[in-house]
Order: sequence, then structure tokens, then C-alpha cells
Amino acid sequence: MEIVIYGAGVLAQLTKESVITSGSNVAGMIDPLGNTEYKSLKEFDKDCDIIIDFSHFSSLNDILEYAVKNKKPVIIATTGHSKEQTALIEEAAKHIAVLKATNTSFGVTMINEILSYAAKLLKGFDIELIEKHHNRKIDSPSGTAGTMLEVIQASIDEDRDLVYGREGNSKRTAKEIGVHSVRAGNIVGEHTVIFSRGDEIIEIKHEALSRKMFADGAVDAALKLVNKKSGLYSMKDLLIV
Repeated sequence: MEIVIYGAGVLAQLTKESVITSGSNVAGMIDPLGNTEYKSLKEFDKDCDIIIDFSHFSSLNDILEYAVKNKKPVIIATTGHSKEQTALIEEAAKHIAVLKATNTSFGVTMINEILSYAAKLLKGFDIELIEKHHNRKIDSPSGTAGTMLEVIQASIDEDRDLVYGREGNSKRTAKEIGVHSVRAGNIVGEHTVIFSRGDEIIEIKHEALSRKMFADGAVDAALKLVNKKSGLYSMKDLLIV
């Protein structure tokens, strides 16, 4: 399979290694800053089977225009998209297979399934989410945390407000979910969801030890997405049977 990697950072380089290890080929690497052979897909003059995007949300238009025009499936593994960009992704999915993932690791995909089940069972428990990342990460909370919160909120039978951080003297209410972001050092990624009631605490945690797991997960997903019909897919759709 011929795979285009959009990006030039550490994760893009790890994805290149994962593509080769999988037995597929890197058809080309794209970077608008000029650190690869192509600056945009408009310059790309070869054929490919699928595109994996580990760049920046600002590259979305270039990716979707090429993918839709050439009927190529695409994995969008960037975060921070605006409502308008999300609408563009949904529109593209009417014509091609699109995987939109805030996290491409198999472990986080499984954690989201566990959270869905736990949130349904642990009625009346206080819920808090703590996410930690390196000090260079721009968005807060992380896209992965956002997905976890969506999973939790979809699984409980009551409305809860998201409260970001804590300060002041107000008491915590039962109708909220606390969300806390830590940015320090070189933390790859750590997400912990706390369920607590009375004298007991349940913690569900995922910790990334390296970025390689994101690359491996994206390539595994690509091998399956390439055979899918048009539509908007999640990691669950592709990695969990």
C-alpha cells in the first residue's frame, strides 16, 4: 500500500518507520514549511492509496481538497479544529472514507470503551479528569481528553457541567465534571479519570510512554480504512471488532 504522510515532525517520522515496518511504502511526505519533498498535495505528482495527517489543523483544506478530488481515504489525526473545519470534514466524509481521531493509540481506544461502561454503572459518583502533556502542547484540554468527556457525557443519564480548573471558595456540586490540564517537561501524554463516592475511589488511567504508539495505531487503522466505503469513522470502528 502506498501511504502519504502529511507532516514532518517527530510523529510523522515515527509514522514513516511504522509504514515501512508494516510492509507498505511511503509514497511521499508533505510539509508546508518545506522540510520534506513536497510543500502541499498540489505538488504531489505520484499515486497513493491513503493519506495520514499528523501535521496541523491549518493544513486541513489542502488535505481534503486533494482527498475528495482524487477519491483517497484520509486519517485526520490533528486536533484543534474549528466548527467550520469540522463541518468540512463531515462534508468530505460523504464522498470518501475519513477517520477523525484525537488519539490513534489502541490503548486509548480501549480506555474510551471502558469509560463508557464505567460511567453507566457508577451512577452518583463524582467525576474528575486530569490530563498531562509536555510544556510545548498548545491546546488545552487535550483532544483526547475532549473525546473522553464526550464518551462519559453520552453514557450518563444526567446533564453535567464541565468545570475547567478550580479556584475560589465555591463548593463542588454533584452536577459537574472537573477537568484539569497539566503542562510540564516532556510528558508524552497521561489521562486519568477519577470516579469517587463516599469512601472509595476508582481511577481509570492511560499513560503514553512514547509517541510510537500513535504512529503504529494510525498505520493499523490505515490498513483497514483503505477498504472502507465513504463515511466518517472512529478508531473504535477500525480497531475494535
